[in-house]
Amino acid sequence: MKRTNASVGKVAFLFPGQGTIPDKSPPSSRVGERLFTLAERMGLSLREWVAAGSVDLLQRTEFAQPAILIDSLAKAEALRMAGFEPYIVAGHSLGEYAALVVSGVLTPEEAFSVVVERGRLMAGVSGAMAAIVKLSLEEVSSICEQIKPQVVIANCNGPRQAVVSGREEGVNQAVELAREAGGRGIPLRVSGPFHSPLMGDAQAALASKIESIGFKTPSVLVISSVSGSVEMEPSRLKELLLTQITACVRWVDVVKALVCEEATDAVEVGVGEVLTGLGIRITSHTRFMTYKEALDG
Repeated sequence: MKRTNASVGKVAFLFPGQGTIPDKSPPSSRVGERLFTLAERMGLSLREWVAAGSVDLLQRTEFAQPAILIDSLAKAEALRMAGFEPYIVAGHSLGEYAALVVSGVLTPEEAFSVVVERGRLMAGVSGAMAAIVKLSLEEVSSICEQIKPQVVIANCNGPRQAVVSGREEGVNQAVELAREAGGRGIPLRVSGPFHSPLMGDAQAALASKIESIGFKTPSVLVISSVSGSVEMEPSRLKELLLTQITACVRWVDVVKALVCEEATDAVEVGVGEVLTGLGIRITSHTRFMTYKEALDG
């Protein structure tokens, strides 16, 4: 049975970042077919790797990012075919590209071309990241200020959940200081220091690719993970995307913006339930659900 905005209220589509990878082929879709074909022309066998569950390959940043984009867009198309229409969209880091496609700011091909280059550039920067839990953002910030070489908060994922990023030795020190403060540090399986100043050269190299694209006015509300606010001006959306891979992901503010815009339901359009879990911990005013839960009703 088809659903409509009238039956489920104001729906948000939330697109995950690189924390999860597709474990099987996404639902059949026109956009997925186009992008898998485009990937093959670029020498990327993403269709084959995703279908085979080639985890070793798909965990690599340069392959994970375009594969996740295809998965997210295919699932967004499937949700729309099932009657879900987004009132508002947002994405966690990489997920912002899927959000900009679904909102009409970028075409799928434009987003894919940037994401392929984004993944390649980000994979070339050495460093580490770790999740810090059971401590406030203020406590994590204080820990970062004690560490040389520089470590920064890369993601504000919840009131007591942050991710820090920097050189490996600095991140290891942050994990130890978090333990001493009564928290817990969990090293993340990523290839580099995402959302830190160490990504500056990669960001500068990606800028010309983003600058060459004409951003369009979104057809639905867009929340930027950089500003944590609704952004509707194409020039502003481009400006924010240009700074994204060095900027902190302000996910707590993104969820608060969903509440301010009276989103009744938020669907995690991708693999897993990371964003669903984060949302539930931040607010009870919006109902969060995974892609599977949404389709299952």
